[in-house]
Amino acid sequence: MEKRKPILLVRHAQAEHHIHSITGGWSDTSLTPEGQRQSTRLSLRLQNTLDGRHIHLGTSSLRRARQTASIIASDLSLEPHIYPELSDLNNGLAAGKSHRQARLLAIPQSEPLIDWQPYPQAETWRQFFGRVTGFMQDFRAGQPAAAVLVTHAANIQVIVAWWLGLSVESPAQFVVSPASLTLLRCNRLGMPALERLNDTAHLYTDGIYESLQL
Repeated sequence: MEKRKPILLVRHAQAEHHIHSITGGWSDTSLTPEGQRQSTRLSLRLQNTLDGRHIHLGTSSLRRARQTASIIASDLSLEPHIYPELSDLNNGLAAGKSHRQARLLAIPQSEPLIDWQPYPQAETWRQFFGRVTGFMQDFRAGQPAAAVLVTHAANIQVIVAWWLGLSVESPAQFVVSPASLTLLRCNRLGMPALERLNDTAHLYTDGIYESLQL
């Protein structure tokens, strides 16, 4: 079995839609000042651990991810590669709309949920899963080095599932916070493993982590 090269998944930092009641998905929002601080702390952590290593840096084409990747690229002297396939779940006509406006466009849920189109012109989860996993298959085939991929929460859900061999029907769900790290690498037997998930330790120094909700 060919051993896979490690992939470090980064969720973009806090963006304007997080604080202004705007839908996410393909809404092309910028980082907030808080998001810029988060990105700086994240980048410093990566600089301390990855500086000098041969790293391939990829990013979603959406602005919030490109801005996060730009800060990382500057600190690690890397050239970011833009991959539209790493862009968030396409929310169709709801992109750029407020949550109130989006509710007026919403299509009632239907079963199975993975084939439900939540808004006109939006992707279903099955379509999104196929888009992201198809890209990752091609990316891994030509992956030149350990990779840092800056993307979105939904994409990280799918990429982890792909890495572990889970299907689109898998019920596995997990939280992915802004500016978090998720590390995929092979274990000592060469099997794909999830080494860490939603790691935000780099944000604790400045107290810019989310409070614990129970």
